[in-house]
This record gives sequence, C-alpha cells and structure tokens, in this order.
Amino acid sequence: MDNGYLILEDGEQTGPFTLEEVIEKEPDLHTRILSPNETAWKDACDLPELYEYFLSLGVDFPTEDNLASFWIRLLAFVIDMFLLSIVINIIMAVLTPNSILSSIQKYNSLEAFSKMPANQMLILQITVNSILIVYNMICEASPMRGSVGKRICRLAVVDADGQGLTILNALVRSFGRVVSLFFWGIGFISIFFTEHKQALHDLVAKTYVIRRNV
Repeated sequence: MDNGYLILEDGEQTGPFTLEEVIEKEPDLHTRILSPNETAWKDACDLPELYEYFLSLGVDFPTEDNLASFWIRLLAFVIDMFLLSIVINIIMAVLTPNSILSSIQKYNSLEAFSKMPANQMLILQITVNSILIVYNMICEASPMRGSVGKRICRLAVVDADGQGLTILNALVRSFGRVVSLFFWGIGFISIFFTEHKQALHDLVAKTYVIRRNV
C-alpha cells in the first residue's frame, strides 16, 4: 500500500487518504491506520507523523527526549514536602487531641523523636502517609497531571498513551510511592537504570514522568 493511508472505521477499511485528510477525520489514539508502504496496521498514537496532531490535543507522549530526570523530580519532591509540611502541621493542630499534640511537639530533635511512644509515632505516620497518598492521587488524576511541585517544575505524570491518569491508576502510583519512601526511597533508584527513567511505583502503575511542552 503506497498511495495513502487506510483507516478502519466501524470494522470497514476506508481510504486511501492523505495525511491531511487523516487529521481532518480527527482520529483518536487507538484508531487503526495502515500507513503508506507498510504492511502492519497500527494505532494512530504509534505513528510519528501524528505526534504533532495529538500534542495539539493535549496528549504528551513519553519519549526518550522528554522523560524527566531524577534530579528535576527530586526538586519537585522537595517543593511538595515543604508545602505539605505546612498543611500537615495545620491538620495535626486541628484534628489531633491537644494532649497528644503537645506531647508530639516535645520531640523537636532527632534523638527525642526516636524516643516517641509507639502509639504517637503510629498516629503521625498514618496521618502523614494518608495525606501524601490522597494529595498525589488527586493531583495526578486531575487536569494538572501532577503535584504542585511537579507543576512548578513543568513536569507531568502520564500513561503510555500520553494521557492523564485515572483515579485508580493514580491511587496505585501514590500508594507505591509511599511504600518506596517507607523503605528509605529505594524504589526511586530504578530511575537511574530503567529505559524510561521509571521509579518502582511508575513501573507498577505503568506511568511516566515527562517534562511539559507548555
């Protein structure tokens, strides 16, 4: 097939079309298209000549050139933790009983913090981890496609099709992220070694962190 593009529409083969005509038909990511001089049908999102079209629709495909590095992701994380520390302090002040809060506030050094009673430590861990999970889940499933820190650093979290995450996918990623943090951040090391610079929670949730075009 060398005279144009063929498209499967409702199970029927249509065409041939020029590239401009294909774009005018407004294909979605998984429209099946047979390109000129090709023998295998592909999804529209797998055709490089349609990347610009999908970018104009707000789809950011993860590519070798736009994958975020460990260091820019670390900067976004630091920004998030600074902002969240303010929120966590407010929530702790509002929701934690005064007797427990005043007791927790006594542990203002690492040595004293390590001696915090188990029940108080558990309350603190549950509160902080719950806030982290909910915060990241909501942000990544929203049109922001990432946390405030990622937004500031012009990063986005997307799936393999370059689209934003569903609530479930964002929850899986956020939970996995907290698990990695609990184990001294070991899950983040894989960013240095995986082909698509994915942390362990990215691999589990099948997500990618990319640099935004805008």
